[in-house]
Amino acid sequence: MARENPDRLRDLLIKDAAKLQEEGKLDSYITKVSDGLKSYFKFQRVPFDGFPTMSPIRGASLANERVPTPAELGRILDSLTLRGRTTALFMAHSGLRPGVLGAYQAASGLTLGALPDLKLEREIEFSETPFVIRVPASLSKTRTMYTTFGSSQLASTFLSYLSERRKGGERLTLTSPIIAAKPGRGAAITSKGNATNDTEFITTTVLVRELHEVLVATAPEGVEWRPYVLRSYCSTRLMMAEGGGKITRDLREAILGHDTGVSGRYNVGKTWGPDLLKEARMAYKRAEPYLLTTPKAEDGNEAATKVIRLLLEARGIPKEKLDKLDIGSMSDEEIVALVKTVGASPGTEKKAVQKAVSVEQVPKLLEEGWEFISPLNGSMAVLRAPQSHE
Repeated sequence: MARENPDRLRDLLIKDAAKLQEEGKLDSYITKVSDGLKSYFKFQRVPFDGFPTMSPIRGASLANERVPTPAELGRILDSLTLRGRTTALFMAHSGLRPGVLGAYQAASGLTLGALPDLKLEREIEFSETPFVIRVPASLSKTRTMYTTFGSSQLASTFLSYLSERRKGGERLTLTSPIIAAKPGRGAAITSKGNATNDTEFITTTVLVRELHEVLVATAPEGVEWRPYVLRSYCSTRLMMAEGGGKITRDLREAILGHDTGVSGRYNVGKTWGPDLLKEARMAYKRAEPYLLTTPKAEDGNEAATKVIRLLLEARGIPKEKLDKLDIGSMSDEEIVALVKTVGASPGTEKKAVQKAVSVEQVPKLLEEGWEFISPLNGSMAVLRAPQSHE
């Protein structure tokens, strides 16, 4: 038609664009249609430039979208099926794209073999958490293999999902998909019908369909959520953890499967050795509380830091001064010296009422009348001296 009557085609395109605008479609949406036709005409070597003039605004479709809070993510998860919760947590806590879990036409997807910490024995379990997820280059948007991690909350949900699949008669192997279709049930029929291969993988469209429906239903008034907001949640929460000193920017970008640039290419951009993997796992664990939808009990280090802070505050150190101290990074010797000196007058030899000692010294001092106060960073304890020492 463009060769024979370009004026008529131009009029049709302008009319269709006006109709789409009346329906509330954004200029960016209408432009995508024009771009498709431009590519087709170029391929067919048809000269035509009568496309309607549009003024697309970048990001206009996301104007009402914001990242959910942990509490809001918790409500989203409560509204999903077990498979949906698993999918959502792989996106929200591990940063996986939907196309990693289920590819176009169900041709491929992430398998259980990508989780080296998963043990498919009589009892399905993880040998360690956070657990490692290795995304192959064939499923990566950057076409580069990368490593990310799964949280304790994801581990618990995923193990329940795998147990449900095993009870349903599925034989789980390293080649089994992480998110599987259920033959003969609902959307899985559509998934199998759209598949080009006879596999147990699920199409990306079906994968996000349940997420989309629940996100629309649970979004607060005036807010719009689409499935990709779950990956945005992971990125945003890790950014907050980065601000809190829990994880580095290069590692955050690597976990999200981004191109880490020149600086990242020389460290996290290469195959990770045992030492780097261990450090990355520890960093993700430090950042994990930022991702969880329910508060996590303080780990030993955080609890010990809190005890030390309360002790020092009780001994008279101003709160403003404590705020400037990085107690968590202080060595045992520095903590002991600080506890000993607090409250002592200059030039006096008065012993501290309370004392931090190594665990090995505790039994002997308890026999001498010292009173146990609290544990301290796992290797020491705080004791109160008997009255004769005060």
